[in-house]
Amino acid sequence: MIRIDGRGAVYGEVWFDEDLPGDAGVDIVHYHQREAPIADAQATPFLSLVTDLSAGQEAIMDQFGKDCRYKIRRVEAKDGLSMEFTAEPESRLDEFCEFFDAFARQKSLEPADRPWLVAACKAGQLALASALRNDEALVWHAHVISGNTARLQYSASSFRNRENDYRALVGRANRWLHWREMLQFKEMGMTRYDWGGLFEDESVPGNAGVNNFKKDFGGRQERTYDCTVPVTFKGRIYLPLQGVWRRLHPAHG
Repeated sequence: MIRIDGRGAVYGEVWFDEDLPGDAGVDIVHYHQREAPIADAQATPFLSLVTDLSAGQEAIMDQFGKDCRYKIRRVEAKDGLSMEFTAEPESRLDEFCEFFDAFARQKSLEPADRPWLVAACKAGQLALASALRNDEALVWHAHVISGNTARLQYSASSFRNRENDYRALVGRANRWLHWREMLQFKEMGMTRYDWGGLFEDESVPGNAGVNNFKKDFGGRQERTYDCTVPVTFKGRIYLPLQGVWRRLHPAHG
């Protein structure tokens, strides 16, 4: 469980079908991507894509589209990239956040959630990886780890405002990094690689492109549920107030 000290309450994040620890010490529990909704809980459907890592290496890659396989093999044959991977990433958090926040500014996205990253790191549920060329990071990924699943949480690339050849290299590096991470997680005993969600509405600019990128790796779509449950008196009081605040101040999430 990932434990986060929030404003007014302490939160616990439980991923997939983990059980809440008996001594959790939290006021509100966010259950992420449960197979079924929890009775009497606030529940939101969530659509994602999952790659089965229990298959053999060749069988996993056989699911990829032809162009996807070509780009990964080109990296391995010609581009000279290397991967840095760590499941104990506390010393790399500042480096990751600096890279991601620069990417987020270019894309008009929210910056990295540093308190969440620190909490996930303390819980032993965060993995960071980067693809490098000559010690220059081209792509960073962050995954949350739970049970037999590695779930993509953040992805950032450095190709904005660069020439076309460089942008193409970074695009290949991104695909290659996902592939290398799959192999790394498989070696660690993981059997599921969750792509961190699919957009339901592909009419929004950019959404279809993100979905198509993920779908080019094959996998199967899964519908799960995010549920929020108060577990203390403080949680039962604070949760409705939090909902009112978010409706009145949507920019604050």
